[in-house]
Amino acid sequence: MPEQSLRQMLENLRAELNRAGDLDDSSRELLRVVENDIQQVLEREDEPHPESFGDRLRETVDRFESSHPTLTEAVGRVLDQLAKMGI
Repeated sequence: MPEQSLRQMLENLRAELNRAGDLDDSSRELLRVVENDIQQVLEREDEPHPESFGDRLRETVDRFESSHPTLTEAVGRVLDQLAKMGI
């Protein structure tokens, strides 16, 4: 069940990314990297994950907190779900 929930959250994050049309190139790239990281977590759930993975997620939340609250909320939900999964 947690993996299914994470997959749904990833889809929601993708939708929010598509709606956030006013992002600069570096912000879009950061979100693409985060999305790729999450996809790798789903594909290799039993393998250890680099510490930088969590750092990038937190950086994403910090970067978009004031300018894109809905996007920040979507990333935050993913972070919470990953924490529940022990990742």
